[in-house]
Amino acid sequence: MRYSFSLLALLSASAAWADTIPVSSKVTEVTMYPDSAAITRVASFAIPAGKHRLELQGVPETAMLELLRIDLTGARQISTIYRDEYAPPRDFTDPRVETAEARIDEIEQRIQAVKDDAMRAGLKGAAADVSIGFLRQLGKNEGLADAGPDALRDIARMISLEAETASQAALDASISARQIERQLLDLEDELRIAEQALEAIDLESEDRVYIAVEVEADAASDGTIVLNYLDGGRNSWSPAYDLKLETGDIPQLSIERGAFVRQGTGENWTDITLHLSTVAPISQVEPSVLYTRSRRIEEPLPEPPESEMGAYYEPVVEPVVIVEEAASMWNVEADGAGVTYSYGAPVSISSGADMLRLELDVLTEPGTLLARAVPMLDNTAYRVMRFINMSGEELLNAEYAARYIDGKLIGIDRFSGLAAGEEGEIGFGSIDGLQIRRDTLGQSEGGRGLISRSNQQVQKVEIEIENLTDQVWPLQVRDRVPYSQQEDLQITWSATPRPTEEDLDKRRGILAWDLEMAPGENRKIQLETTLSWPEGMVLQ
Repeated sequence: MRYSFSLLALLSASAAWADTIPVSSKVTEVTMYPDSAAITRVASFAIPAGKHRLELQGVPETAMLELLRIDLTGARQISTIYRDEYAPPRDFTDPRVETAEARIDEIEQRIQAVKDDAMRAGLKGAAADVSIGFLRQLGKNEGLADAGPDALRDIARMISLEAETASQAALDASISARQIERQLLDLEDELRIAEQALEAIDLESEDRVYIAVEVEADAASDGTIVLNYLDGGRNSWSPAYDLKLETGDIPQLSIERGAFVRQGTGENWTDITLHLSTVAPISQVEPSVLYTRSRRIEEPLPEPPESEMGAYYEPVVEPVVIVEEAASMWNVEADGAGVTYSYGAPVSISSGADMLRLELDVLTEPGTLLARAVPMLDNTAYRVMRFINMSGEELLNAEYAARYIDGKLIGIDRFSGLAAGEEGEIGFGSIDGLQIRRDTLGQSEGGRGLISRSNQQVQKVEIEIENLTDQVWPLQVRDRVPYSQQEDLQITWSATPRPTEEDLDKRRGILAWDLEMAPGENRKIQLETTLSWPEGMVLQ
């Protein structure tokens, strides 16, 4: 339980309140964060002079009451009472729900009427069966033996006619029963659809908190209450991107930005003003504390005598050194106070069900289109668009970003985001006509043959690139050679042609060749690596 007492320590409990006035509030504005939502509710009231208790209805239990703030006009605010237990249930008056419930009631009445018809048809069939049974017994009556031919003829005719009538009634009853059964099946399907329609509308939970504001007015007045609070329910928004590459003489990148919005407050939002913010209020807001760390050295433990090497020794338990670490494991990246996007039209989002996509804007960035090949892992080159984010704002990372080339979808992948002014790259699928092969021409292991004082490994690799497309491609080829931080492990390598760049992006051993591949051109790269290490050592 979070709150079950007055903020003024029950001082208001002894006051003489004129009356309690229920006040219905409505969500009017929401700022969505990646992990929560700041909500504004507005309620209007009319009160006579005196002291009153205004009960604010409709606030879901996911509201963080610790952060709730109330602005009041039209009266003086004296105290506020919060309660999340024994709160009255929500008073739902959505006309859509009332219409759906009326529809369900009407279908249920029709089902009951059909069931009544089925019962009447069953009674008629039963009565016909009784009549047929009676007529059969009548034909077996021994008293008919003394009747004359004319009387027997009349009786037989009567039994035949009556039996035919009863049999027809039984058949009609059976036909009616089958028709009624089909009607019931149709009505049950109709009822199920109506119930599903109600569930799709009535998504709100029954759980609400109790908030009462005790006010005083010198004269009768109309007023307004504005509630602002943070909601920690399942509320979130995330960026959505359509990355579109237009090829041609001057390649151009269009970034169509949108946002996925979902809320789980327990109440539906209707025609609200929506803002999207990159700030994360529930995450870390203060820098981590860096604690001191003490190190020490000790003399090594004495070696046991050789005569006792095989004996059992109690393990030496070293004293435990306790080093205090920062308690939080959060990794926070922030750029000032963040960015806020405001949507220009009213928005409605149902709780717990709707995934709403809103379109934001389109950014157009010039860039450089190139091909990149990683022969060790891929057998084709890939399109890469290199550009600088000139939008003046951060492009947020997104789990999914669709990629298009000249209007055609070619794939979907993660987008890692880009700061304002930062250079970035976006991949746009493989170039099947730029074929890559990486072959190991020879590899020798040391420790054999003529090598006696050291171990050695030699590897020769050939990379072959062939441009089967009808255009010139600026191509960057990336490969690697091993590196060592040990003096005893010597690594040398040679490449023909020499790479354009070594230790690319400050990653040791990564090599890059910048090539210009004309249509139909075939080129090769030769790479030889030699590793040498002392005898008796093992290469890892």
